[in-house]
Amino acid sequence: MPSRFAAWTTLLLLLVLTVPPAHGQGASFEEVVVDVGNLGLTITNSGFIGRANIRNTPTGTPSMEYPLDSGVEHLFEAGLWIGARRSDGVFTVRTGAQTSSRGYQAGALGYELTPNQVVTERSTLTDSPALSSLGISHQDFLTSYVDTASILPNTFIPHPDPAGRLGIRVDQTAYAWNFPFTEYFTILTFDIENISSTTWDSVYVGIWSDIVVRNVNTTTDGGGAFFNKGGHGFLDSLNTVYSFNAGGEEETLNTYGGIAFLGAEWTNPATGAQRFFYPTLADEYEADGLTAPTVTPRWWNFGGNPDPELARPGTDQLKFDRMATAYPLVDNFRGPDGLVDEAGLAEAQAIWTEQLRTGGQRSEGNWLTLISAGPFRQVAAGDVLSVTFAFVSALKPDEFQGQAGKSIDTPEARRIFENNIGWAQRTFAGEDNNYNGILEPEEDVNQNGILDRFLIPEPPTSPTLRVELEQGKAVLYWADDAEQSIDPVTGEQDFEGYRIYRSNPGDDLGGNIANEATLVAQYDTPGNRTGFNNGLDEIRLAEPITFPDDTTTYRYRFESANLLSGWQYLFSVTSFDRGDPDAGLGSFESSRTANAVRVFPGTPPSDETGNREVGVYPNPYRVNAAWDGGTNRTRKLYFYNLPERAEIRVYTLAGEIVKELTHEAATYAGDTRWYNDFSSDNRLLPGGEHAWDLLSDNGLNLSTGLYLYTVKDLSNDEVQQGKFAIIR
Repeated sequence: MPSRFAAWTTLLLLLVLTVPPAHGQGASFEEVVVDVGNLGLTITNSGFIGRANIRNTPTGTPSMEYPLDSGVEHLFEAGLWIGARRSDGVFTVRTGAQTSSRGYQAGALGYELTPNQVVTERSTLTDSPALSSLGISHQDFLTSYVDTASILPNTFIPHPDPAGRLGIRVDQTAYAWNFPFTEYFTILTFDIENISSTTWDSVYVGIWSDIVVRNVNTTTDGGGAFFNKGGHGFLDSLNTVYSFNAGGEEETLNTYGGIAFLGAEWTNPATGAQRFFYPTLADEYEADGLTAPTVTPRWWNFGGNPDPELARPGTDQLKFDRMATAYPLVDNFRGPDGLVDEAGLAEAQAIWTEQLRTGGQRSEGNWLTLISAGPFRQVAAGDVLSVTFAFVSALKPDEFQGQAGKSIDTPEARRIFENNIGWAQRTFAGEDNNYNGILEPEEDVNQNGILDRFLIPEPPTSPTLRVELEQGKAVLYWADDAEQSIDPVTGEQDFEGYRIYRSNPGDDLGGNIANEATLVAQYDTPGNRTGFNNGLDEIRLAEPITFPDDTTTYRYRFESANLLSGWQYLFSVTSFDRGDPDAGLGSFESSRTANAVRVFPGTPPSDETGNREVGVYPNPYRVNAAWDGGTNRTRKLYFYNLPERAEIRVYTLAGEIVKELTHEAATYAGDTRWYNDFSSDNRLLPGGEHAWDLLSDNGLNLSTGLYLYTVKDLSNDEVQQGKFAIIR
């Protein structure tokens, strides 16, 4: 009887603690990619973030890639952690991810947040299929998940660890913009509702992550060697944990990746008042008898550590302690009198900081990261705790690029990164200029009496752009939709002009082709203090035009000639506004990446201009041609003057077929590893050319020698032949 009574008591207690009101039947696990800017971040409807297998399958969707299509990843997996003491005195932590080499595993411990809704998208972009009057950013993703399901939706898999439930529903929203000053971060807000019938005490909310900065396209490291090159740190003034590639030897851009705590909105059950929660408000909290808000960074080894504080926390109690206490532990420096040896603590902190920063140089950088905020003294039943983090990336400045700059981590090396974090904070703050969560009269720029977050000056929208390829040139057409843009802060229609950008041959191999693109022309309205005042007449079409497959009306035209066949060029057209010189507000410009198009000049299909002689270039092909990547699978040789539909065969001099290719001009978009590593889906090819990676049908490298080829026109079976040489 006692054991049966105890069992029923436990069951009833769990029901009281965790049974929620009806919130829907749940949804299957789903992941989407935030990629409207220059950062690609995978998010899910289960509190899990990233793509853990990105190292093994780098050609799939990004995990936390910056710049987009560069191969430089900054995250392998991350997850929301929520820790609290329940009314029964039990400390429990619900996690969207924890230390694992395989990523999300349905029903496994550590993946305790269950999909409750599918992911939906909203956007403020007028050309987006997700355009909505409720949109906040250029790409909002909304979903929700709970810790109260008995089984995972649409499966027979039991929910892990039902005894540890808190009674949580999380409404998660991701925000991203493609402005130049916002395109390197994604903001995630977690509205955490207590759907149990009791109060949570001593609540902490954090993001656990495996932040690893490596180029997944160019590195040759595998296994543990891939993950142990990280340098890590914490920016106390910006409440940000970060990582960088401190010891990798691959050719890559040098970047930072990090997670910043931006703030929280908390309702104090004792007063019913909602308060902004941020470390700079410590004095106000303490004056009201509350514990000061803190942000705590913690790290531990993936493979274990003899120091228990640096080993994986295996229980909820240990996880909660990690969320609530910093390392080195203050109590280890407390004397019998209760006083802290401040000098000894400071020395230990300095040693620990240096170990994190330099470990990757010695292949000792395989650290897992946790950043948590708290304590929120109580969260009452029915209350919602809103917590916001930003995932932020940045390039190191030019002087810290290259192998010599990899290990350098100084304020100067972090200046772009810190600026980017600052823009994430300003974007989240909106009208909250002094970051105190209170709307001052002078902050209410739109005079609606509400503290509006995510309210920032905006440049005009990105023009709708179309690029047409001609022999040796690209012709850009764009619409005038940007000219009707209204700034949400000033309420003015302040369009000023257009800028045209173009990359140069070889910029793609650095992995940052969009930022490498240079200004080739600017046209803006005359009669003011902004821009060149050269007018728009030179590019404005006498009559607007449309294209058969496109409903957009194009009013501007710009031609870029003398382009080299076979090379990749990126073109984009941005719009910019006047700014306000009298108020000291600079001109804002739309994103270079929003409408960027990559083009490969070359010959059109021969059917368009009559029969032409098929050829190969470069001929002879020398290994490590200027446009090649760094591996034997990222080489490139072109067949040109091809028919619209063709069969290409490559032979040895002895007549052995080593490669067969089928060319369809209407659908060909590049089918070799080179395009996966150095290009992206927004590319335009000429139609009469086909790239080959010089690998046989068996995936073998061809040796030095002379080779023959034939090209059959599949429309009439006419065959042309030729030869080329490979020189190694």
